[in-house]
Amino acid sequence: MNISRISRLALALAFGVTLSACSSTPPDQQPSEQVAPGTASRPILSAAEAKNFTRAHYFSAMDPNAAPWTPSSINLPKQPDFVVGPAGAQGVTHTSIQAAVDAAITKHSASRQYIAILPGEYEGTVYVPAAPGSITLYGLGEKAVDVKIGLAIDSEVDSTTWRHLVNPAGKYMPGKPAWYMFDNCQRKRAATIGVMCSAVFWSQNNGLQLQNLTIQNTLGDSVDAGNHQAVALRSDGDKVQINNVNILGRQNTFFVTNSGVQNTLQNNRLTRTLVTNSYIEGDVDMVSGRGAVVFDNTDFRVVNSRTQQEGYVFAPATQSNLFYGFLAVNSRFTAAGDGVAQLGRSLD
Repeated sequence: MNISRISRLALALAFGVTLSACSSTPPDQQPSEQVAPGTASRPILSAAEAKNFTRAHYFSAMDPNAAPWTPSSINLPKQPDFVVGPAGAQGVTHTSIQAAVDAAITKHSASRQYIAILPGEYEGTVYVPAAPGSITLYGLGEKAVDVKIGLAIDSEVDSTTWRHLVNPAGKYMPGKPAWYMFDNCQRKRAATIGVMCSAVFWSQNNGLQLQNLTIQNTLGDSVDAGNHQAVALRSDGDKVQINNVNILGRQNTFFVTNSGVQNTLQNNRLTRTLVTNSYIEGDVDMVSGRGAVVFDNTDFRVVNSRTQQEGYVFAPATQSNLFYGFLAVNSRFTAAGDGVAQLGRSLD
């Protein structure tokens, strides 16, 4: 079996992951009847092949002499560097997440900067630019749903409509850290802004950490069943950790790629991400992109209320010179009904 080819998809069924509609039998008690080698359209790993699909392999470096990335748990400080919340609330330094991100970046510190977010709903985009230091954003609520970051963005709108939606009060301005990200998208001459500019939360920060948050593209079912890419979370950074985060949307909910500061895909750059204890919901190609991503103890939910058609959980576009794309372990896959979901398809 050609492992380099089939590894483009998340071949996590070899690790006991389940994909099912709601039923009376718990998913972890529904044994798979699939055995290796499977078929041409549904290849199944043998036990020997499955040994290659480990966190260490996915997080290896492009340089064969470099050690793999070995992320540890996210550790939060007793006192964050910045606190986001309502004006006048105790400890609050900024009333918007973007303002706190800008302040963290302009410190020009190589040390990790911590941004705590008080419970509430934060409407609007958040752009985290590339920087020498890494950023950690985390919610202070009891649950991930207590802090919601959201906006309805459709890839099919034109750049003028997008500009007024994303930057109504001028939070992105020349001289501010994330201006280059906004400016790249507003300068598009295509008829639509496309998937690359449709994210609510977009980060190019290496070492980014997100914890205890909900990030959602609220476009939802307000559009037809056609192509309406609406990214909730996009990450271009390497060594990214996401823990206890709800990522909600429909088409291309979670987009993990390797673009540089010019917002173009790279052919020689590896981006690695660890997602733990999280929940991801969508319909078409809900997890997509070029990144190497390991999902551990994560719930995937496929819905078809918008499309009334079958959708795909994974749509990797893994670079041809890399072996590993998406891997899910100890995770659960559910769908809104029978005939709603497929595990994945390759877009490379």
